[in-house]
Amino acid sequence: MESLPPEALLPAIEAFRSVRDPRVERRKLHPLMNVLVMALSGALAGATGWDEMAIFAKSRLKLFAEFLSVPNGSPSADTFRRVFEMIDARDLEAALRQWVASVSKSFEGEVVAIDGKSLRGAIEAAGSTTPLHMLHVYATRQGLLLGQQRVDGAPGEIAAIPEILKRMHIKGAIVTTDANNCTQAITAAIRKGDADYVLALKGNRRSLHGDVEELFTQAEQRGFRGTRVHRSTDKGHGREEQRVVRTMAWLDAPAKWTDLKSIVMIDRTRIIAGESTTERSYYITSMAPDPTALGQAIRDHWRIENNLHWVLDVAFDEDSRKIRNQTSAENFAVLARLALMMLKRSPTKLSINLKRASARWSEDYLRELLVGGISSN
Repeated sequence: MESLPPEALLPAIEAFRSVRDPRVERRKLHPLMNVLVMALSGALAGATGWDEMAIFAKSRLKLFAEFLSVPNGSPSADTFRRVFEMIDARDLEAALRQWVASVSKSFEGEVVAIDGKSLRGAIEAAGSTTPLHMLHVYATRQGLLLGQQRVDGAPGEIAAIPEILKRMHIKGAIVTTDANNCTQAITAAIRKGDADYVLALKGNRRSLHGDVEELFTQAEQRGFRGTRVHRSTDKGHGREEQRVVRTMAWLDAPAKWTDLKSIVMIDRTRIIAGESTTERSYYITSMAPDPTALGQAIRDHWRIENNLHWVLDVAFDEDSRKIRNQTSAENFAVLARLALMMLKRSPTKLSINLKRASARWSEDYLRELLVGGISSN
């Protein structure tokens, strides 16, 4: 096969160029670009640590020489480790966002889900019991992680969300979160970004939750006059779920909840082996009270669990990855997420696990991922 022209990898190289090299000049045996591109390739191929990354980089040195200058060969495991311990995680996250900007389309009407995930194996020091907790902003239709940030567990998400949204360009999107992040500041931040919100509401917001519950109780006493309804049923694997979505406008909603226009009540009835259970959930939104659209947005929120968090746990085995330094663990997490998005964008009809195996076995497929995963649509 002919050598890959350097300009074919320009988008990835440009994204990585924004990452500052923290090393002393006289100790740079390998350019930072080489370390990052080879590390990304290792993540694509299933490397879970520095030793595997070094072995893979050495085995694919001929491929890397097609578009990188490699007079000193490939980095050692210690080099990968040291560099990832020194890189500012904010720089690598900014590079991820730059890459996303180069491949993403409009977010108009797309659900952008915000949720956190703990990496239980990645801890700062041996013996620590505190996992690394990452906050994710995920475009559910395009399958793109728009940004991530390390926070101090779930409580830290509330303060981090307005900050991370300042770095996002999500005009026209529908932002969803869980009930822990249903706050006035977050509604204001979402609307400032020209996006709508659909936020889960539970008893931790006592006053608001009580008001919404009372409004629907009154509506039920009137036979649900003044509300709109959408019903749907899913069946599969011996389980049936019936959903009833009811919405209503809230004309005198409290102004401190920015642009709150409508409220939502969902009754979910699950039938398994002939036994049924029903749960009721409430939501607030800046959108019109369309039960079909709002019901779909609420369901789409769970794609962050099924298409991002679950894949990182199962295909990337993230919870068992033990990197003891917090900075390198965070940087490796960014790299793994970029690799996952590139794998998802590959048109090959294979599972993520088989795509990673193909990247490990086939130079042609790895080359295809590096080009296809970074070129604009």
